[in-house]
Amino acid sequence: MSIKVSILVFKGDPLDYTKYRHTALFFEFPNGSTCTMHVEGAAGFFEFKTIDNYNPERSRSLTNKLIVAVLQDHISEEAIRGVVSRTPVKNTRQDMDWNCQNWVGDALARMVNSGHLNAAQKASAIDRMTDACLDAVDE
Repeated sequence: MSIKVSILVFKGDPLDYTKYRHTALFFEFPNGSTCTMHVEGAAGFFEFKTIDNYNPERSRSLTNKLIVAVLQDHISEEAIRGVVSRTPVKNTRQDMDWNCQNWVGDALARMVNSGHLNAAQKASAIDRMTDACLDAVDE
């Protein structure tokens, strides 16, 4: 069995604008457990969070679940958690435009660098995430 990687996209709050759309990485592991990894907060105050065994399908604000890849069998849950959880959270003055969407891209880049994804998978995932964010209805 393999690990399935997806990007979750949620409606923006308080208004569904592109910049307010929330994104997260979602992992489905061979043992049936899941893990959502993301950053929450506002510019300068983002925090990394992990939610185990969350079912995004129950959220009314979920707009998209975008499959990124099914990973090779030899990649472990521990390896994925380690690589993704060490993705830097940017909270400096120079990073005031940085948000959860950027973090997802940064985490996918770390997965490429560690050999878990290839560059084409990352690029396709970011393009589809961007398109899903641009579908915000209150723009």
